[in-house]
Amino acid sequence: MYPDITTDIPALNVKHDNRHKLDGSELARESTAYMIEIPEENIGGFLYTWVNGLGKAGAAVTLFGAGVGDTPIFELCDDIPVPAEMDFYDWHVGGLHKQLKEPLKTASLTFKSERVKVEYHFEANHPAYAYSTHENGCPQWIANDRFEQQGRAHGKVEFDGRTIEFDGYGQRDHSWGTREWAVNQHWKWVHAQAGPNLSLHFWELFALGKSHLCGFVCKEGEMAQVVAVDTDFSCNKGLSPKSVSAKITDSKGRITDLSATAYHAFPFPVHELITLFECPLNLSIDGVDGGGWMEMMWPNDLIGYMKDKTID
Repeated sequence: MYPDITTDIPALNVKHDNRHKLDGSELARESTAYMIEIPEENIGGFLYTWVNGLGKAGAAVTLFGAGVGDTPIFELCDDIPVPAEMDFYDWHVGGLHKQLKEPLKTASLTFKSERVKVEYHFEANHPAYAYSTHENGCPQWIANDRFEQQGRAHGKVEFDGRTIEFDGYGQRDHSWGTREWAVNQHWKWVHAQAGPNLSLHFWELFALGKSHLCGFVCKEGEMAQVVAVDTDFSCNKGLSPKSVSAKITDSKGRITDLSATAYHAFPFPVHELITLFECPLNLSIDGVDGGGWMEMMWPNDLIGYMKDKTID
């Protein structure tokens, strides 16, 4: 599928791009997210949909940044019953419509409401990366498994009488299984791309007093597991992310340098105890300019404590 990339990371079965049968418990959950980056307009955003073990689904869209204005666009629907037989090849929740095309390679989504319309097409540029392939495995309080993928995202957004076309970097993730948001203490979920042949992802997660790491580096035609990251970061008041840098070591012994600045940070309140700061990035990988995304998670009580303090 990707003849220019070699890897010893096991391939993910294409069935995992589609909807899974959940166990029906209260914490069972499946979700997919697609990130929107329009740096030339200072706009970021995402399309997000989920379904729980009781067959109730939701969807969210947001657009934010200086190109949108002081108030982000954020629309959400939840607790919508969906048929058990409806899958991601033709998925409808509220104003969101998702269509898988070629499994683990392409997908198209639209979102329509009175204020905002989004058309989004995703084309992967590397094999899907499953957390279960890492020696650390997938954290079971996050999901039974999940995969990450980067590529080209193109389409358009329409809001407040404006139409903005985009064609650039895009990322998606897909997780299924148990999700216990509240046990997490902090994480940095980072995607970075610099052209079609240079990319990386890592998730540095801290929960229940333990650290966890998964991710990949794809460069020089070879995709390898992340085995270590040395990160530094800064935050504005209230732990709103400002920048991140990292030295990433992979299973081939290569060291990759990342330097990134967030051009906006959107606080996404996914749970009463934590907030996800969603941040489109301007960045460089080994000195090559590119783009990407960081999601930084903090507990809400710590955000409150740091409301007048920064991390430099």
